Amino acid sequence: MAGRQRWSADPSVRGAPADYPIDLSDSDVGVLNYNGVGGGTVLYAAQWPRLLPSDFTRRTDEGVADDWPVTYAELLPFYERTDRQFGVSGLGGDPAFPDGADPPLPPLPIGPGALRVARAHARLGWHWWPAANAILSAPWSGRHPCVQRATCQLGCNEGAKGSTDLTHWPAFVAAGGRLITGACVVALPTDGRGLVTGAEWVDEEGRAHFQAADVVLLAANGIGTPRLLLASASSQAPGGLANSSGLVGTRLMVHPLALVKGLFRQDLESWRGHSGGSIVSYQFYASDERRGFVGGAKWAMAPTGGPLRAALTNGGSWGDDHHHFVRDRFGCSAHWGLVCEDLPNPENRVDLSPTLTDRAGLAAPRITYRIDDNTHALCAWHIDKARESLVEAGAWHTEVEFRYPPNGHFMGTARMGDDRNHSVVDRWSMAHDVPNLGIIDGSTFVTSGGVNPTSSICALALRAVDHLLAHRGDVPTPEHRRLVHTGAPSPSTRRGRPVTLGRPPNDDATVDDSVRFRLARIGRMLIPAGDAMPSADEVGVAHHLLDRVLAAVPSLAGALTAALGPDIAEEDIGPWLDGLSGRDPAAYRSVVLAVAGAYYLDAGVRARLGYEGQVPKPVRPDAFPEYVDEGLLDAVLSSWAPSPDEVRTATPPRPGSG
Repeated sequence: MAGRQRWSADPSVRGAPADYPIDLSDSDVGVLNYNGVGGGTVLYAAQWPRLLPSDFTRRTDEGVADDWPVTYAELLPFYERTDRQFGVSGLGGDPAFPDGADPPLPPLPIGPGALRVARAHARLGWHWWPAANAILSAPWSGRHPCVQRATCQLGCNEGAKGSTDLTHWPAFVAAGGRLITGACVVALPTDGRGLVTGAEWVDEEGRAHFQAADVVLLAANGIGTPRLLLASASSQAPGGLANSSGLVGTRLMVHPLALVKGLFRQDLESWRGHSGGSIVSYQFYASDERRGFVGGAKWAMAPTGGPLRAALTNGGSWGDDHHHFVRDRFGCSAHWGLVCEDLPNPENRVDLSPTLTDRAGLAAPRITYRIDDNTHALCAWHIDKARESLVEAGAWHTEVEFRYPPNGHFMGTARMGDDRNHSVVDRWSMAHDVPNLGIIDGSTFVTSGGVNPTSSICALALRAVDHLLAHRGDVPTPEHRRLVHTGAPSPSTRRGRPVTLGRPPNDDATVDDSVRFRLARIGRMLIPAGDAMPSADEVGVAHHLLDRVLAAVPSLAGALTAALGPDIAEEDIGPWLDGLSGRDPAAYRSVVLAVAGAYYLDAGVRARLGYEGQVPKPVRPDAFPEYVDEGLLDAVLSSWAPSPDEVRTATPPRPGSG
């Protein structure tokens, strides 16, 4: 049970620089993380990298940030155990990591685009390796293997992706555990000794409850965890629960991302695959003072999406050039996703909004976050290197599809450490101030590294629980209050404007005929006929296809009605659209999404593009990978040696040391 994780658009929030591509003022609340059974793992891409050993010793090695109180070697057995729990596919022997057990399942196929890039890295002498993913390449624990639809971030209807609704919750329920859905924890009360006594929570009907517990484990991640700790302030802990250090909510890290795409003349079937990683590169992961910034990034390659994503890339191109724009990108592109290291900054923080509350009366989280000069420089440098990789692979054009988008990697706001004055939890993830309170999520991270954090979160959680079970007798037991609430209405604990979160959308969303008429006219302008393709109006984007779009995105109905309410003369459509994009970008994006989304649902349009849709194509774990036959991994292994030379050398340095 946990409070929902959202960005607050409170006016006092300080956001990112002006070039940040997402305008959080478009709506009162923007969803960045999924809340439900399985949490973020239901919609994550399932990339499964580990933190590197150097990530745990940044202060010792480079004089920045702080060292972790634990090491990679201490976490290694827990990394290996969680690999088996989630069903990780991958290839052992990556020289970027110390020796250890191989992933339990063979690697997933890398696809033709990643193969071209792997060959390029072999020529450059740069690191690459088949990526590890919590996605099955073979049957495992009663689950089916991946069928390469590349829709992982919309959920996996095959059950191939390792999400905890499949890997952990069923066993918990089978063992007698009780799973309560729709619950929102609003406070963690304490007894006279400062021990947490359980959780106050609110159900979907707004009724308040109290669940007593001898030990409480909190896992609401880097935003939800500090929110709940701060909301649990009391006379004993006026600054928030477990916050005598004053660090709860500070040092928020989110991993700014960049996506660098290369366009190729060959058909790469780049809509197919898995949305985790096909290959990764740690060539430039470590710091190098010659670059002028600290830190590095992991590169991961993944499918580039279907025709709709191609159409919407960087805002798209509309009118006469639209079809040419889409054909250049659809099915013939490859991209590197750059996970940029985020150094802990005390000014980047989570606190409580003074004006917004959720349906349970809990103050909304307020996020203050800025991308600093170091990260700007880091990201720009890696973008240039990623372009070089793609050009070497044969790309005729490269572009940055996005830079610094909102991210779901929330870390650092309840950091781990041995010194209680400079950390929130100890090396076993138990709160210094509250010895029967454990925090087992990304908020305990001391540094972020430059990799997806899920594997490390799980390894740390397993390590913490193992230690707790082994030392349960050392944990003090609280004095439980006897009163258990079982149906009282939830009091609103804070004043402010309530925001309803997580309510089901209107499945019957629709628009009237006048809106459809105007949308059809706009569609003719946005996507005209040409290049052997029909116009948007010809395929009926304002009729049955629009209904399919609205069924998938019900919120578009209201946005379209508001945007297309006034009548528009035929000759004024162009100027009107230009004006809309300037005065109301959110409304403009809604119109474009409705037209393009409907257009690329049409079977005839898909057939002319050569797009067969997300047809299942089960992986074959016995298939012999081309990169093995070509000796591309041998090139990585044979040339892996430290070098003082510049980064582009025949004998490459360890990742990032050059």
